[in-house]
Amino acid sequence: MKMIFLVDGDNNIGTGLKGVNMLSEQDTVLIFYQKGLPLNKIQKLCEGSKATVQYIESVRGGKNSIDFQIITELGVLVGRREADYAYVISQDKGYAASIEALRVRYANAFQEVALRPSIESCLHLPFILKAENREALCNALVKEYGSAHGCAIYNHLKQIFQAPDTHGDGGKTVKITSRRGGGRKK
Repeated sequence: MKMIFLVDGDNNIGTGLKGVNMLSEQDTVLIFYQKGLPLNKIQKLCEGSKATVQYIESVRGGKNSIDFQIITELGVLVGRREADYAYVISQDKGYAASIEALRVRYANAFQEVALRPSIESCLHLPFILKAENREALCNALVKEYGSAHGCAIYNHLKQIFQAPDTHGDGGKTVKITSRRGGGRKK
């Protein structure tokens, strides 16, 4: 699953880049910024990310220049079928019409194209990490996957974690390294 994030550097970039450290080496982040803007602060926000991060300076200055450049790039990526999942990261709602037009015309070219406020909001994991107890976890799974699947996942996890420890890890936190699984569809 390849994800591409097109980040609007003019629009609350600190919030937009939240979650960049949760990305894998399969992912790409394109950060669009105004001509002449120093990059050191933006680069610092991306430190530690495994994703490929590219910094794209606006070709021209002026109102909405970055917005048009992002939509142009998104259209090219969708047209070339270079991303399963492509997200414009911005709090600017002006992107909504262009993204909807891509969805209508090129729906078979990608799994998901969307406008989101942050990278973290595109990931499928945060809803689980926000659960503070079993009931919240069950509710989050039901909300994410529907009643039947959410309850089935919760009950399966419950069985696994209540089973006797057969790996001899003594209840310690186990670090698991694996590839991200298949994506969900809405």
